[in-house]
Amino acid sequence: MQIRNAPKGVVAAMAGAAAIALTFSGCTSGEADEEPGGTAAGGDQDCLAQVQPAVDEGLQPSALVAPESPLDLDSLAGSSIWHLTNSHNQFSTEMAAGVEEAGEAAGVDVTVFDGQNSTSRYSEGINQAIAQGADGIILMAIQPSVVAEDLKAAEAAGIRVLSTLNGDPDEPVEAGTFGNLTADYTADGELMAKWVLADSGCTANSVVIQSSPVHVWDLATKGFEAATEEFCAEACGVEVIDLDPANIANDLGNQLQTKLQTNPDIDYVVPVWDSAIPLVSPVVATAGRPITVFAHDGITESLQLISEGTDQQGTLAMAPSGWIGWAAFDEVARAILGEPSPGYVIPTRLVTRENVGDGSLASVSPEYVDFQSAFIDAWQG
Repeated sequence: MQIRNAPKGVVAAMAGAAAIALTFSGCTSGEADEEPGGTAAGGDQDCLAQVQPAVDEGLQPSALVAPESPLDLDSLAGSSIWHLTNSHNQFSTEMAAGVEEAGEAAGVDVTVFDGQNSTSRYSEGINQAIAQGADGIILMAIQPSVVAEDLKAAEAAGIRVLSTLNGDPDEPVEAGTFGNLTADYTADGELMAKWVLADSGCTANSVVIQSSPVHVWDLATKGFEAATEEFCAEACGVEVIDLDPANIANDLGNQLQTKLQTNPDIDYVVPVWDSAIPLVSPVVATAGRPITVFAHDGITESLQLISEGTDQQGTLAMAPSGWIGWAAFDEVARAILGEPSPGYVIPTRLVTRENVGDGSLASVSPEYVDFQSAFIDAWQG
């Protein structure tokens, strides 16, 4: 997640809030009353005709994204890549493990450095990488502008730096980096809205929960609002809870409760990140009416909740975080060798009760069960 236009202290606080690990409450939220076939009664048939095809496509398994050309492993051998995480949490740990696994397969030394939600630690990690002669750096959800001076030093040392999860794929590459490996968060927000519209029969009144300094969350929110306006301006509504990045854990529940009390028509709650669910579900459970909860990311806990039919009805799941680690490694390795960037975009899939299965990798991302072999086979030609 990218944090723009925020003081460094706020950036660090936001990273910590986004990485909160809480115990799931086990409360259940309601689901919208549905007709047979899964679409709620009423609504605009023209709206449904426009959004349903995208939803049907989005529910299908994501195709495997893998390298399409060999990697000069002999020239790469002995290189050093540093993977700097914004914090230590489930997602960052799994992505880092993917980078390490890819490095081992390619004969490249990988160092993982935990930024601990601290801009000073981010700088420390980059400068340690420079001092130890790194060839490449992966910034995991660390906004390049926060460490701009350090990236200048890395660039001067000839180090290739990849930004990850810091915006949409078509945004300009930030100074000191050669690329940004990310999902298309604006398109993801649009697809999330289309699912909500289709699920409600184009009658949804939604509240989206985000924190606008987190750039990718803001992109998803704007995409959600734009799609709702385009396809269901008259019959549907969207309200946004925009949280202070430093106080998400304290403020989310109170603001959501107030919103649900003052607007009894809200029937969809859409936090744009899965880790918000432990804060959302207790409020939804006490709302006294059916409310559907839909989010983004596809973390393991959320997939299990969807499979069990509790707290969360769906998510827009990214490809496995381990795969993101391998893709990031491949991007940096090719940059070190002077090859053009493959330009990977992290694929996403709509996951609901109808396709989540048991919530396992085999159920949610069947094409990614052995993605490692696809990378190795391509590297070896």
